Amino acid sequence: MIHVFYYRMENRLPAAAYNKYFNELPVFIKEKIGSYRHWQDAERSLVGHTLLKWGLETFNIQGYSLAHLKYTEFQKPYLEAHINFNITHSGQYVLCAISDINKVGIDVEEIKEIPLIDFTQFFYEEEWQAVLNSAKQLHAFYTLWTKKEAFLKVIGSGLNVPVNQVVIRDNSIHWENETWYLNEILLDPAHVSWLCTDCKSPIVKLTAIQL
Repeated sequence: MIHVFYYRMENRLPAAAYNKYFNELPVFIKEKIGSYRHWQDAERSLVGHTLLKWGLETFNIQGYSLAHLKYTEFQKPYLEAHINFNITHSGQYVLCAISDINKVGIDVEEIKEIPLIDFTQFFYEEEWQAVLNSAKQLHAFYTLWTKKEAFLKVIGSGLNVPVNQVVIRDNSIHWENETWYLNEILLDPAHVSWLCTDCKSPIVKLTAIQL
């Protein structure tokens, strides 16, 4: 099973709640959170790590905690335990996908006005024409973007792989002799989110978290 925990940031966390969850984190994560200039970024980081902490507790991972986090050369966090996770945030949402069976990558984007012409290089011609011909161009763009981001996050490369080389067919991506599958995470009309995993028909449990 893949668990997806999410938190909706409707208001700023009360100081007491912020301090409670902040004090439960390892020192190096506290330092990272404290380095952000804007409170929104600090709070998203705090919430993301808190969701991961709860995810580890859900799977009852013995001997591992956030203190054991390591980072790849592309700064993707991981644990050496038999666990896979990914954190994402945008707009009002922070999400954490976690599984003890499947590899996972997840992305969320708030749908907002942007100059689409600036992003043509990220898509091959067929994809771009589908965006331009859509009755809801922004939604079509963000759907493609989150699908590709979720895939790049599951393989751990980030944007170090050219996005226009990622070809999506029937919500699947074939890459280096492996096939990855895309599943939509439904939140609300103002946000788009997709999960990428190595399982064709995963069982996904979506859980809203209150802080």
